[in-house]
Amino acid sequence: MYQILRLAQHGSITVERLFSPFWGSIATVAVKDLLVKPQTTQLMADLLGISVADFLVLTQSYTLPYLVLNGKVDVIKRISEARQDPDNWAICLDPSNLAPILALLLVQDVPNLDSFVMGLFRRVSSDFKDHELVDLLKIEPMYQALYLLKAAGEADESRKSRVCHMCDVGAD
Repeated sequence: MYQILRLAQHGSITVERLFSPFWGSIATVAVKDLLVKPQTTQLMADLLGISVADFLVLTQSYTLPYLVLNGKVDVIKRISEARQDPDNWAICLDPSNLAPILALLLVQDVPNLDSFVMGLFRRVSSDFKDHELVDLLKIEPMYQALYLLKAAGEADESRKSRVCHMCDVGAD
């Protein structure tokens, strides 16, 4: 921990800025087991000099896609509480969270993508029961396209065409 603090200090940057290129990996690892290994999240919050609640809010757009994909409703609820949102519905519909969530879910190799994605959302909140995937795709479509293009850049060759196809679908 002290080495990280010294490294940031030596570079005249904050720990948050030092970690910024790696939040997608670091935050997900720190938050995914929040309820069974809270010390990992606490350590990250301590490094940043913030509370665990503030850490959850800071990293939500990185962690929520994986939490939704893996059905970690209890951890999503903790993030909702940290945001002071009444339920998981609002946190998922926040455009800064919805776009990265959809980008990850839409590139999964499953037989019925619509059913798969909406099943995951309905597991997170029953408020999704009256909505369809097409409804979600209408929320900030350009933002979603940007996340899908980023996913295409990071995907291996076998998945690139699937990601690009989802960009075309999202643009319709």
